Parts: sequence; C-alpha cells; structure tokens
Amino acid sequence: MADPRMDWADAVMFGVEEDPVLRSVITLVILLDQEPNEKMVRERIERMTRLVPKLRQRAVGNPLSLAPPRWEIDPNFDMDYHLRWVSVPNPDGTMRPVFTMAEQMAEGDFDRARPLWEMLLITGLKDGQAAFITKIHHSVTDGIGGLQMAATLFDLDRTGAELGPMPEAPQGVAAGLRGRIKQGVSFEAKTTAGDLRSAIGTGTDFVKEAVTDPIGVATSAGEMAASLSRMLAPASEPLSSVFGDRSLSVYFDLIDIPLDDLKKAGKAGRGTLNDAFVAGVAGGLRRYHERHGTIPDALRVNMPVNLRSPADTGKQGNSWVPARFPVPMNEADPAKRIQQLHPVLRQARTEPAAVLTDQVFRLLTMLPRSIATVVAGGLMKGTDFVATNVPGPPIPVFFAGAQVLRMLPYAPKAGAAVNCALMSYNGVAQVGVNIDTMSVPNPPELVADLRAGLEEIAALARSADAPADSGTGDSKVPAKEAPAAKKAPAKKTAVKRTTAKKTPASKKAAAKKSPAKKTATPKATAKKSPAKKTATPKATAKKTAAPKATAKKTAAKKAPAKKSAPSPS
Repeated sequence: MADPRMDWADAVMFGVEEDPVLRSVITLVILLDQEPNEKMVRERIERMTRLVPKLRQRAVGNPLSLAPPRWEIDPNFDMDYHLRWVSVPNPDGTMRPVFTMAEQMAEGDFDRARPLWEMLLITGLKDGQAAFITKIHHSVTDGIGGLQMAATLFDLDRTGAELGPMPEAPQGVAAGLRGRIKQGVSFEAKTTAGDLRSAIGTGTDFVKEAVTDPIGVATSAGEMAASLSRMLAPASEPLSSVFGDRSLSVYFDLIDIPLDDLKKAGKAGRGTLNDAFVAGVAGGLRRYHERHGTIPDALRVNMPVNLRSPADTGKQGNSWVPARFPVPMNEADPAKRIQQLHPVLRQARTEPAAVLTDQVFRLLTMLPRSIATVVAGGLMKGTDFVATNVPGPPIPVFFAGAQVLRMLPYAPKAGAAVNCALMSYNGVAQVGVNIDTMSVPNPPELVADLRAGLEEIAALARSADAPADSGTGDSKVPAKEAPAAKKAPAKKTAVKRTTAKKTPASKKAAAKKSPAKKTATPKATAKKSPAKKTATPKATAKKTAAPKATAKKTAAKKAPAKKSAPSPS
C-alpha cells in the first residue's frame, strides 16, 4: 500500500500550529470582471482535485511516531463543503468588503478531518464584478506550486479550451491502526537505510576531498559552520521597538506598482527586481518607524528562497527554504539602499547551510510537538517582517468565462508583524500586505508608508528613463567630458596653429602675446564680440552635451572657448 508522507518541512509547518500564531495559511484573492459561469467553475475545480490528489486527501499523523504525517484519501470528500458562494455588495466599488471576507477566512483554522483547502466565490460587487478567494494550507503547497496547481483553472480567452474527458478520481482506503503502524515502521526503516547510504557516500567523498584538497575542505567546513550558525541562531525577540505583540488578527490591503518600473529600478541600482522590491519594503518600514520616533539599525526578515529549477516545472508541493537575516534600515536614499541590500540578499539566497534545512526540519519533527513548537517559535517569532516574491502569469488570463483583473497573494505572517507578498500579473507587481492588527494598531498608516517606499523605488526607473526620453543624455555627459577636459591643454597648441593658418594678419600679434594667455583671450574676444557671446553658450554646451569629436575645424575657430574650458579644472 502506498504511504505518501509529508516532507519534513511540511510536517513542521503542520505540527507547530499548536501555537495558533504560527499558522501557515496561504490566501489568494482574485478579482474578476464579471460573475463566472457556475457550471464551469465546478467542473474546473473538480478536475483540479482529480489531478492533484492532495486536494482530496487529509493529513493523518501519530504523535507517538517519529514519521511525519501521511496524506490519506478523505472517504467523505464533499465539494460543496470546500467551495461556497456568497453575495457581498460593495456600492463604493472598493475591495474592502472582499478583503473583510478574505481576512475572516484566513483567521479561521482548518477542519483537519478534511482536505486542507477552502474556496469562496463572491458575487454582487459593483459593475457586475466578482471575486474568488482560495485558502490553502502551506503544507499542501507553496506559492509557486499553488500557481502551477491553479493553472488548470485558467484559460487564455473567455470561451476556454476543451480539456477532454474528466480524469478518474484518486482512490484510496483509509488505513487502520495496524496498517498505520506497519507503514510507519516501514517508512522509518527506509529512512534509516537511506541515511546510512547517504552517510557512506558523503564520508567517502569527504575523505577523497580531504586528501586532494585539505585547505578547500577546511575552508568549506568553516563556511558551512558559519552559515549554519546564521540560519539557526535563536531570535525570539523582534528588532523593532515599534511593532507590538503578535496575534491571530489580520488586515489585508494591496499595493500596485508597474512591474517594469521595479525591474528597471533594480537594474539602475545595480541589483535585481527582488532587490528593488525588498528595498521598497524596507523604505516603507523605515518611514513607519521614523513616523513613530525611531529608526532602527536593522529589522529581521524571513524571506523564503525558492529551490525550484527550470527542470522542476510542474513539481507539486513545497520546494523552498527559509532565510532569516537582519535587513539594514540606515539608508534613506532608495538607489543606495538597493546597492546596499544586493549582497545581503544574495548571501541569503546562497547560504551553504540551506542544503541542511531538511535535516533541521527532520530533527524538529522528531521532537515532541510541544517542544518543537517552542523551538520553531524561537526561530519565527523574532521576525519583524516577511517578504516573498512569486511570479504570476505575464498575460491576461480568464476563469470560467470571466477575465482576471487582479491576482493578490496573502502569505502567512508566521510570527511576523507584517507579510509583504509580491505576485506579478499582466505587467503589474501586485503586493498583498498582511498585517497583524495587534502589532500595528493603525494598519492603513503602515500601508501608506509601504506604498510610499515602493513608489520611491519605482521613481528611480522613471528618472533613469528621463534622459533617454528627452534625447539630451544630460546625466551622463559630465562623466564622458571629464577625459576631454584633461586633454584640452594638448589641444590648445593645435588651436593656436590652426588659428595662425587662418588669420595670417594677426599671426604676429598672437605670437607676441602667446605667453600671456589671459591677454590673448580678451584680444580675441575684443575683435569678435559676437564670438564672445557664442563662446559662453559653447562652454555651457560642453558641460551639458558632448561636442562631436569630428568637429575639429569648428573647435579651432572657437579657440577662446577652448582656452577658457580648462581653467576651472
């Protein structure tokens, strides 16, 4: 009999919810331009549950077993329990009524005798719009896996594609007590055997490397130890003195930023899109703390690091590791903040100890649940904020005949005061803000500061585009002109010779006065007062717009301007 088990990380997320503050629930809010076709909605969700067996399975664990909980087919699976419909009018056209319903769903716990997901379709919104809310436990999937899972729901047009016959529903029989004991013992035996094989292979490789490259092995061991220390360092107390205690209460809101602006801002700051996003969030948190009379040196972030590779396309479940680290808050300039955060975030994504995360989660799973909850809480409750980034569909998609207008992610706070989750959709970076209302008594105030922080990052892209759009390139000219200024003295001789050739009558006068450069300039300008008027603009043009290198004859004629240019340097 098959024995599908949770991964160790999933088992920890499932088990530590003995402390409700550590609940791991993902909520997705989708805004639709019209009410979807009910028959098509049910058909698509039914198909999805048959293609993804976990959506028809419940988690069954034994507190006395060292094995993680197993996934077991729910013999009483009822689609009407998991999918519900409700009418919620919003005459003002805002998202607040939808967010209120989503908040209530997110705050509630799952019925663990059933599969760990729920869906709510909201109709009656202004202009005939509708909303679709999905709530799923993090042990079932992560954000990227959830989007891949939901791909079966979406179409590229209103009519939808023909998907063929309905797949067979997954089958399974609930194991009895003897069956579960047998499966648990078998799982632990296989795990132990796998550990032994892995240890032997690792030991053999280690001996070979120690003989061939002892310095490299010692260095790698030191880096691994330091990385593991950073990853497992206890941090039960947040760094923020402004955020209050943690609770179950949540407040949802959204921030929209053009995706291309974030990409360009990251590039302008010599970083990535994710660097720009985290820099914007950090800027907003800095504003919020400054509003409350303090600017912390740093705030601790929990940032999920995606482990999926291109070859993992379609992989279900979770594939990520948590990275906890301090984010500096001492930089007010948004461009410099991106540069400052780039190496910090890069190190978090490439921590050597990330490969040991599975072993760490396994150790936590083997502890009694109450102790594991305390240990996990020590790692999670000291977090000030969470920042996560999930790529969504780059083009418009449709759901049961309705066009998706927004796709808003609300990731779990997991012990933090606020979670900012970015999901890109159709060229827009949509940031779902999940705030603990006990930590932040006035959530709209924090949302306004986060919006300002992200908008100042987006403004970097617009300022970077400005020279290209105007065609002047003013911001880049000084850097290009600096070398020309240094070479100007060498060009003076050429200018004098050229001038001498073109003005034989004044050759002797120029030669007599050549030692006195200051006198030469007034003499030239005295003879050609109009040239003086044009000389000043020419010098200004040199500072603001690069003159063409090929115009040597023109430069020669404007000798007085060239003589005056080097003097400031």
